[in-house]
Amino acid sequence: MLLSALAPGEQAPARARSLAEVSPQRDLPPCLDYIWQTYFADIPRVNEVQIAYCQPWKRRLGLIRLSEESGITFIGINLLLQHELVPEQVLLITIAHELAHYAHGFGSPLPRRYRHPHAYNVVNDELDRRGLHEARRLCDEWIDNQWFAFYDMVQQSGWIEARGRPQRR
Repeated sequence: MLLSALAPGEQAPARARSLAEVSPQRDLPPCLDYIWQTYFADIPRVNEVQIAYCQPWKRRLGLIRLSEESGITFIGINLLLQHELVPEQVLLITIAHELAHYAHGFGSPLPRRYRHPHAYNVVNDELDRRGLHEARRLCDEWIDNQWFAFYDMVQQSGWIEARGRPQRR
């Protein structure tokens, strides 16, 4: 099921201290709203932005794209980030990473600020500038040291099938 985050101009609930407080089940729309309000409040939401879990990719955590037909931005998050063994920072940084692309004009109607979405480390610099350096460091460390073993464990456990695979988007 595709869920929509806050519409332009709507206010998110009072600020929490962590994603776990915002949504213990890691529901994505409240997480997106929290991250946008907390770290990207200066970036206008100029179109509808939808977010949902997608395929359990092995080598991708998220994606962002803009539908030319509808003008809607879609953020897709790897289904595995909903698993309780994945640190909260991984979900936080993945959503924030996609919002950095949105802010830079990739997957959004905002003016494009760079020629390429990852040129010159612009996403990491954006996250660091917004106070996410430590969360990004923890995320990168977990991904580097744990991701592939975690992925294999989840594949063998039947967790994905128990949740029902999301439809392709």
